[in-house]
Amino acid sequence: MKYKQLTDRLKAQIDILLESGCSMREVGRRLNISHSTVSRYKNNIYKKRELSIEHKYRDFISYLNKYYDRRNKSIEICVHQFKKSNPTKPHVSVQQVYNWINEGKINIRPKDMCYKRRKRRTRKTSMMNHVFWNVENKTVLPISLRPSVVEKRHIIGHLEIDSIIGKRNEYASIISIVDRCSRMVWLLKAEAKNEYYIMNLIHKFILEKDIKVKSITVDNGLEFQAMGIAAKRLGVKLYKCDPYCSFQRGSNEHANGIVRRYIPKGKSLYQVEQQYLDDISFKINSMPRKILDFKTAYEIDFYQTRNGAVEI
Repeated sequence: MKYKQLTDRLKAQIDILLESGCSMREVGRRLNISHSTVSRYKNNIYKKRELSIEHKYRDFISYLNKYYDRRNKSIEICVHQFKKSNPTKPHVSVQQVYNWINEGKINIRPKDMCYKRRKRRTRKTSMMNHVFWNVENKTVLPISLRPSVVEKRHIIGHLEIDSIIGKRNEYASIISIVDRCSRMVWLLKAEAKNEYYIMNLIHKFILEKDIKVKSITVDNGLEFQAMGIAAKRLGVKLYKCDPYCSFQRGSNEHANGIVRRYIPKGKSLYQVEQQYLDDISFKINSMPRKILDFKTAYEIDFYQTRNGAVEI
């Protein structure tokens, strides 16, 4: 069969037949043209026009451009909320949206992302010598002695605490407190790094905010050397992470990353007011989280307070 130049009418007929599910050979037989002609048209023209995703996913892309916020509304949240509110409209998976971003097919650019996905590494926890630890009498314990009930994240009150620094050689810092179950975040400004000042500041803050505490997990920073005193006053155990194992406080590190969207590294913390930190923590706690089945920290905290342990 000889090659035949396609007219606009033939192109329209090919479009209709291909969209109806006909194969390229079937289209060729019906229109009396070579199937290779149909193939060239599909690859060179039809496919490009089809991949102009602005037409097929117009509402979906418009929603992403309008509601995506690198600070508190990730791609996952936008896709979930669009699917929930527009179940009949066409949409794609989260991974496909990331592909569009990397290929430059939508207005969101890679540098506008909250953070780039990284391949997970297999990490080994360094084991500490527990021979001299007395579980009954010691308030400060290594994290390997932390009970399994804390690891399951079913009960509110098991806290992770860390500090966020600003400019180099600055004494001011931000203390971040995260509940392992609800992922509730509290932020507290500290004017100094003295361990006793930090300990008293955190203890007073926990009492003032009426934060439920069942255990506390911190790293080996010098500013937390006196936290055992606060734990003793609160009647709970203090667990210390292994050196260079920040992943043992994963919720805390993730929360710090979200805070950095508002307060980037290198910014002086002397000008940061406590009210601004309260606003940031409110936005974080009001943000739907994929790990919480797209509920907010406030919703998990409210549900758990009324009904007991919560399955996430």
